[in-house]
Amino acid sequence: MEGIDMQKDAFGIIGYGKMGSSILKGTLKSALFDPSEVMVYDLDPSRRTEAAATGIKIVNSIEEMANCSQILVAVKPKDVPALAERLKAILSKGRTLVISIAAGIKISNLESRLGEGTRIIRVMPNIAAAVGEAASVYVANRNATKQDIAFASKLLNGIGVAYQLEDETLIDTVTGLSGSGPAYFFYIMRALDEVGRRSGLPAPLARSLVSQTCKGAGALAAASSEEFDRLIRFVASPGGTTEEALKIIDAKGVSSAIIDAATAAIEKAKRMNY
Repeated sequence: MEGIDMQKDAFGIIGYGKMGSSILKGTLKSALFDPSEVMVYDLDPSRRTEAAATGIKIVNSIEEMANCSQILVAVKPKDVPALAERLKAILSKGRTLVISIAAGIKISNLESRLGEGTRIIRVMPNIAAAVGEAASVYVANRNATKQDIAFASKLLNGIGVAYQLEDETLIDTVTGLSGSGPAYFFYIMRALDEVGRRSGLPAPLARSLVSQTCKGAGALAAASSEEFDRLIRFVASPGGTTEEALKIIDAKGVSSAIIDAATAAIEKAKRMNY
């Protein structure tokens, strides 16, 4: 990683589930790391086998990660307490940055378990990391150095786009918005795919058209400064097919349902915090 001193040790990943594997695949795809610079620890034999297929090193204990310059904690929140007990011992030298994507685990909680002097960056990414299109935010604790923050930015922008937050409480909103967000779009895409197949399109073509349409709409929105209402009007010509579709969407209260759904996800994220 040019411009960032990795101390030529290793990048460790604890937990090779959906998010841990997505982030690893994204970092390898973008050449942020050579496989020889990465080590993974996971209790599940099938996950270890899957990770090994990428060419990275599989370790049998957390203690083997003692020389890692950075460790990504990608385990379920319920597994953090037990993990922290083992992890604390290898952080005693203060040379390792801990990057946590464990949902709901506050920085203060991690500090109390890992030690007040631990350098910590909390991240909320999403599953699109696997294809280099994640939307992520991150918050650094007071011990994190400028170099740590630069590393996190390089890592996360290498698997999509990332933004630094100063207010940790905003992570709850991000969790319900972009953390859970891919599922909302998949839900809509599934419905459109079904319409296409019911109307006679071959399944592969229907899926491809829906996927590209979603990708294209996202790209247009990202490249434009126009309000979403105006972007909608660009597509919905008066008296046309899109306008007819939007009448049904409005009548069914789809917008309100999506707002309520995302709000519920945000509130759930707040209740999960500890």
